[in-house]
Amino acid sequence: MMQSQERALVKIDSTCVCGGALEIGVPSEESIRKASSQPLADVNIAARCIVKNFVTIHEGVTLGEDAIVEDYCRIGANTRVGARSRLVHRAYICDDVVIGQECRIAGFVCDDSQIESNCTVMGTLVHDYNQPHRDWWDVTEPAPLVRHHSIVAMSSTVVGSVVIGPYAYVAAGALITRDVPSWHVAIGRNEYVHWNNWKGAPLRELFAHWHSYESGAGA
Repeated sequence: MMQSQERALVKIDSTCVCGGALEIGVPSEESIRKASSQPLADVNIAARCIVKNFVTIHEGVTLGEDAIVEDYCRIGANTRVGARSRLVHRAYICDDVVIGQECRIAGFVCDDSQIESNCTVMGTLVHDYNQPHRDWWDVTEPAPLVRHHSIVAMSSTVVGSVVIGPYAYVAAGALITRDVPSWHVAIGRNEYVHWNNWKGAPLRELFAHWHSYESGAGA
């Protein structure tokens, strides 16, 4: 039976709202295995954050101002979530993930992933996992990078050290194993269409909005 271990120091701003059945400051597996006398990394939850029910937050996590964590989310050790970002119901965020400001994140996000500001990631970000014969902790694999103002839609999967965007849209159900250029829609398995050639009305409106923002009209 695993012995209990102290939780990390948790610093929550007085303006935050927290729900019930929360696990905050949970030690990482690395800290548990080392069982060292060194203190666990602090958890910092900034002003006006909302942390709803049944959320698990591991040591070293930082939530920026006005971040929202919905029910049943998990945030891994040393992850940073930017201001005004939202983790959607049951989002599973692994360790050492960096999420920028004003993002909307759901699904599964693997260790060391980077998601820049103004992104939506509803799909899955995973490692290649091409060395299963080695010990779980002996392998460090490169993770996806989602550049600013990009979208990874529901049920899509991004595998390995792939760079998405900026201003790219990975459509629902796509399987992506190589970089997606800026201003492209990714569909199917690594099929890319430039926004000028995309006929779908909803995304045409989105790209026009992005173009206006990039030009400074929407800034």
